[in-house]
Amino acid sequence: MLLFVSCKQLKKEETQKENLKSDVKQDNYDIFVSSDRFSVYNEKFEMVKQEIFSETIISSSVFEKKLYLAGKNLYAVNLTNMQTLLVGKINAKPTTNNLISNRQGVIYISGASLIFKDKNKEQPLLTCDSPITKVWDNPYHMYIYCHDSSGYLYAIDLLTKTLKRRFFIGNVKTFSFSKYGTRILAVTDKSFLVLDYETLNIIFEKKDFFSDALSFETKDLMFLYSGIDRKCWIYSNIDYKKKKDFITNENDLKLFTADDSLMLLFSKDKKTLTLFKRDNKANKKAVKMDGALDMLRFEGERVYLKSDSLIFVYELKTDSVKKAGYFPDFLAFHSFSLEKPIEPAEQGREKESIGSVVFSIQIYALSNKDYADKMADQLKAKIGSDVFVSDTLLSGKSIYRVFAGKFESKESADLFREDLVKKGFGRDILVKRVKVND
Repeated sequence: MLLFVSCKQLKKEETQKENLKSDVKQDNYDIFVSSDRFSVYNEKFEMVKQEIFSETIISSSVFEKKLYLAGKNLYAVNLTNMQTLLVGKINAKPTTNNLISNRQGVIYISGASLIFKDKNKEQPLLTCDSPITKVWDNPYHMYIYCHDSSGYLYAIDLLTKTLKRRFFIGNVKTFSFSKYGTRILAVTDKSFLVLDYETLNIIFEKKDFFSDALSFETKDLMFLYSGIDRKCWIYSNIDYKKKKDFITNENDLKLFTADDSLMLLFSKDKKTLTLFKRDNKANKKAVKMDGALDMLRFEGERVYLKSDSLIFVYELKTDSVKKAGYFPDFLAFHSFSLEKPIEPAEQGREKESIGSVVFSIQIYALSNKDYADKMADQLKAKIGSDVFVSDTLLSGKSIYRVFAGKFESKESADLFREDLVKKGFGRDILVKRVKVND
């Protein structure tokens, strides 16, 4: 029934603790991933990087200054210099937008299997009887957990490369960690459970129809919410005894924490934000926006909201909303920090106009500039990618070459060339290094 094979992985715990202790001023960035691109924005919501892919992106993940993107291929973006590298082709297609990354590679779901993929190999870690619906990464311990459609939860020790336990849990609504990863908080359709991270033994159980749960990592509070009762319970995160409860009068809430001291209740129906500091209600504000709203993240007093393909940032202090950007086919939202700031994209384009070297695919080589421009316009309308014309001298005559795509690695350009050949372009189209001036 189960197949589990070796997967070497180094854990990120020490790196995370070093980042927490660091007093060095760091610049914060947001990554918005859509089905065909990723965009990086700084704290002023200036775009500092965008890259468009010719294939469909299915899932993404960030680990130690690297953005991983999985589709037909696996890409790794070095976030310190924004260089994109092709890791390799993916054979077992990802079936969910759920990707976990580590120093070795990535782990993703493909049907009823967990797949490990790095530059050199692709192999199953675990195969279940039913399709796997979700996989989680313990942020403090070398453990991952997955849940299948039959209601079983699996705990996998990546250090010893063993499946520790399979446990029937039912339908999992929310899944999080507390006490530095030693406790799992799981809300099912029948109860709230606190589980041991290794054995999955039940430490605490409250049977009720809960919708969400979370805890402060270094505080002693734990919040539970029930949409049926429209009530929120506050429990001790030490002895699991109830401290207080309150009526919310709302039946579609989500819970979020920030700075390990703030808790936010977001009402999708009423478009309200209720902020708590520990167990005391701080304020409640209505978001003055049209259309349906979803909440992506809560940081301090900054809230990231999504309405269709638009993403906004709501400032609780100033009661103001700012548009972050338009992201059709939005998939995921990530964040990272750097000690050295990244230049905004506008300045980057000025540098590129001086003469940046990229890999591109030469489609045509023509002697007439007007005809080359016309063919470039037709090509752009057909493939919807970066298309440009570059002139060069050959035997004293000007030749105008029409190129498609701008890639930082030859591997990425080769993959794009293969896609163009499949679309009907001749096999004589070439990948070349070319200087772009606009």
